[in-house]
Amino acid sequence: MLGFSKAEILIFILTLILVLLIFDISFGTQFKGVDNFFFPDTAIIRDDLVIAGGNIKLDGIIEGDLISASRSLVQNGLILGSLNAVSQDLDVLGTVKGSVRGFAQNVNVNGKLERNLIAFGYAVDIKPGAEIEKDITAFCGKMTLDGKLGGSLKGSVGELVISGIVNKDISVEADKITLMPTATILGDLKYKSKREAKIESGAQISGETVWTKREPKEEKKAKVIFSEVAWIPEGLFLLALMVTGIVLTLLFKKNAYQAKQAIGDSFLKSLGLGFVLMVCIPIAILVLFLTVIGIPIAIIAFFAYAVLIYIAKIPVATFVGEKIIKALGKRGEPSLIWSMLLGLVVLTFVLNIRYLEWPIYFVVLFTGFGAILSSQRRSAS
Repeated sequence: MLGFSKAEILIFILTLILVLLIFDISFGTQFKGVDNFFFPDTAIIRDDLVIAGGNIKLDGIIEGDLISASRSLVQNGLILGSLNAVSQDLDVLGTVKGSVRGFAQNVNVNGKLERNLIAFGYAVDIKPGAEIEKDITAFCGKMTLDGKLGGSLKGSVGELVISGIVNKDISVEADKITLMPTATILGDLKYKSKREAKIESGAQISGETVWTKREPKEEKKAKVIFSEVAWIPEGLFLLALMVTGIVLTLLFKKNAYQAKQAIGDSFLKSLGLGFVLMVCIPIAILVLFLTVIGIPIAIIAFFAYAVLIYIAKIPVATFVGEKIIKALGKRGEPSLIWSMLLGLVVLTFVLNIRYLEWPIYFVVLFTGFGAILSSQRRSAS
């Protein structure tokens, strides 16, 4: 999508080589890209694992961190580091010594987490067998907490149902809160909502309960996808991105086609590549900043990285727009520009769906980022 100069291509090559060297020497990171991956309970990875695939099942031991992008991830084994995942369905059923950071439509936890859970998605389910020793930060449409939480619960939830144990405070904003008879909160319950929480007989709250009523004006805004105030910046940003997309598509038509094609050929590969590189490149830039000779390269790489993030929506929008146009009965190959414009409008609406905006945003960002870099590799070959 973006036509790189030789200097920019060299910067990215040096950056990626540096990242691979850093991980390989210091952490021994293993990189895997597969359609479906099963990691048996007898297997051990003595370092970090970065993996992208369709359906991933991990029953073994990972002694470092896990970074993954997949359709589904089921973790039954032991992770000595942290788990970082982007997927449609994320099931944490084993033990994670570090934290779990999940961007998924559905996040299910029925294992043991020795640190924190940070979850962005539609539904978060903390099952009865789950033990989370520290805090939960959640932004989701619905959350059920049946297990044990050693720390605090905070975030923004559509519907919150608690029947488990929370050892510290709860501080959330929610549309609806229900405390079941088995719920135990050993700290304070502080919440902001349009109505008081439903506290069943038998539920225990050791601290104080503070309800901040959501004002009618705030409640009205919460019911709509777009507020009146949001239309102005949203429209200006969309218009600016449309103009940028038109210019880039006209100047680099071949790259635009290849980036769109990369998503069509393998959506998961683009998603996985983008996820891995978006995590790794900033680390390499930081390392370059720490050296005197690498500061100029780091500055240029940082701005190139920022530009890629800004335009990452464009190839995804082109792909989405083309699919819609073909579904409407258009024969032949749709125009890249019209596909891109239609796709940007659709993505603007989709990315403002309450509780789903962040998971969808990251999927779009990672996929577009990976597709752009894939298109550059295709051009070079």
